[in-house]
Amino acid sequence: METNWLKSSIAFEMQNKDYPEDTLRRRFNAVTETASAESIQAVGEALAALHQDDQFLSAELTTKSVYLA
Repeated sequence: METNWLKSSIAFEMQNKDYPEDTLRRRFNAVTETASAESIQAVGEALAALHQDDQFLSAELTTKSVYLA
């Protein structure tokens, strides 16, 4: 069976008392197939640095692939 990567997207969750319900999700499409945990962490920390008092809580990486027989 062959696996072909189609696309990935990611959502970063930030916490800050200024946000409704204290959290904000920033979503991005067109994520590279080879996104590593280290690069995701670095982007999350960079996004948190853009707004005062933001804290990077989590990231959710969603990947869509097709499996061919």
